[in-house]
Amino acid sequence: MAAKPMKPISLQQVRQVVGGKALSPFPATGPDITAVCTDTRLMEPGALFIAIQGETHNGHEFLPQAAGAGAIAALVEEQPAVKLPNVHMIHVPSTRLAMGKLARFVRQQMTAKVICVGGSNGKTSTKNLIDSILCRRLRGSISPKSFNNDIGVPLAIFPADPNQDYLVLETGTNHHGELRVLSNMALPDTAVITNCSAEHLEGLGDLMGVRREEASIIEGLNPKGLLVVNGDDPQLLEAVASYPGNRITFGFNSTNDLFATEITCDYSGVDFLLNGRRKVYVPLLGRHTACNALAAITVARRLGLSEDEIVENLAQAHGPDMRLQLVNIRGLTVLNDAYNANPASMQAAIDTLCSLEACGRRIAILGDMRELGESTNRFHREVGAYAAAHPLDGLICIGEKAAFMAESAKQAGMPADRVSHFPDTAAAIAAIPNGLSSGDVVLLKASRAMHFEAVAQALGTRDTLRVAS
Repeated sequence: MAAKPMKPISLQQVRQVVGGKALSPFPATGPDITAVCTDTRLMEPGALFIAIQGETHNGHEFLPQAAGAGAIAALVEEQPAVKLPNVHMIHVPSTRLAMGKLARFVRQQMTAKVICVGGSNGKTSTKNLIDSILCRRLRGSISPKSFNNDIGVPLAIFPADPNQDYLVLETGTNHHGELRVLSNMALPDTAVITNCSAEHLEGLGDLMGVRREEASIIEGLNPKGLLVVNGDDPQLLEAVASYPGNRITFGFNSTNDLFATEITCDYSGVDFLLNGRRKVYVPLLGRHTACNALAAITVARRLGLSEDEIVENLAQAHGPDMRLQLVNIRGLTVLNDAYNANPASMQAAIDTLCSLEACGRRIAILGDMRELGESTNRFHREVGAYAAAHPLDGLICIGEKAAFMAESAKQAGMPADRVSHFPDTAAAIAAIPNGLSSGDVVLLKASRAMHFEAVAQALGTRDTLRVAS
């Protein structure tokens, strides 16, 4: 993420906040840090460069490039191999932990209301819905893309105008304790838990482990703030019962404070009734969009918007890329939901595909779901059976684990000639375009590691498209 101007911080402040050691004498006054960056390609003058040790790269190797691009200071874990006299080095045991400490300090200087969105599914879409409502009356910003871990959240906090009205952050997790760290870094005034479902089970163990981890967002939540939580999950409500502040529930059940009924979905988006009385339209796909919208409505009410403003602004909402993104590609209607996948989001995507009218066939192209632990084979079989129970004209499964989807779909009664399996994305790309016809509606859904954006690209660059007879 590019460095952006921020409220200046002195070098001494940075060193004190992160508990670091200066590797050379600091000047008595100035220069001040005006930006924070982890990518030398996006560096701007006056920046603090944080050298991150990653799985595939070591930021310390790029210290000379950072200096050349205008960095005036750097957080490091290692002594630099080359002396850089114009860059003030601050040594810390962990640059990632130091980055979080600095982000918390910057957050504490803000008057903006901070909203954190967590949950298993719908985080990015809900974040965008909140911003879509608020941005037409208030001044604020949101974290880009899915910047939701201990690197992404700080990079969203650093450039935020401390005097703006709001900042919407996304918080994700794949192991126990991660959300507690992010929440204590972001110190939200409002926290949203969209839902809890089977995700990242390699690190979280089971569904109760997911609930406990998602509930830990309340650790840093202002005790006089607001918790917005999916009330359709009683065990999740139990997990957050210790929060002393205000709590608003939302969901499909009428027992919630906010609930959606009479939900209809088509290519233009979703319509529903808010608490059985007010019609709401959101130009995003999928029944679950109604639930995400309820969470966004609750946040907007908290920030003082009227119901009329909220409904009007939701009707102009914008969604993120590769989340049930509708694209017309040379005669095909492609439902691109290939950013990530878990069992619940797979089922929601299949539901959305089957809710859309098609002049051709409805075809689901589904890939492996990652990080599901010991239950991964079972979850893939369940998705296959779920697909077989829906009016699909074709099911294309891609990946090693997706073979269980294909097998299960056939066992559940889906005709064998409608089910196919490919070992990997490359093999599928070579074959799939030739089997599609003009007028088909195609769903793309898989975990990010399957690189399904390549499938979408292949559909757009194919030379010919068979015309359905």
